[in-house]
Amino acid sequence: MSVVQHPGPLLPGGPSLRLDVPDGWHVAPAPRAIAVARPASDLPGFVPNLTVTADLVPAGTTAVQVLDAMLAQYPGTRGTAGGTPSSALLTRDHDSGTVRQRVDVLVDPTPLPGGHQHAVTVVSSWSDSTPTDLRDSLADAHTSVRLGSRRPGPGLTAT
Repeated sequence: MSVVQHPGPLLPGGPSLRLDVPDGWHVAPAPRAIAVARPASDLPGFVPNLTVTADLVPAGTTAVQVLDAMLAQYPGTRGTAGGTPSSALLTRDHDSGTVRQRVDVLVDPTPLPGGHQHAVTVVSSWSDSTPTDLRDSLADAHTSVRLGSRRPGPGLTAT
């Protein structure tokens, strides 16, 4: 019998990352997510939020390939965002009005057992009624995500 530990050499944990969370926002893990951040106060209608997830992909998979596969069945409209092909701006109808999402995919170059790497997806979501200051805070948090940070920072650090 062998004992295998998670995280460990054969079953590594999630990727190391850093996220700067705005003051007055709550951050926590959620099912299938490394982190979900949202304003701590209750807001009417759609609540803006940021979600960070990670998936194992075969080594050599590009961020563009991950994004294209993820959005192949997307029911809304897809546009460009962030000036890179591994980013997209999505629009779809929601009960509370039009929802917009920015999606960025980052592939961690750290090789993992079994010929895999982590693909990290960052999604920020807001509605047309989200106040400008919350949209700006959400955009700042979205673009703050960095892979490979092992030192604690003012935001969330997963190791």
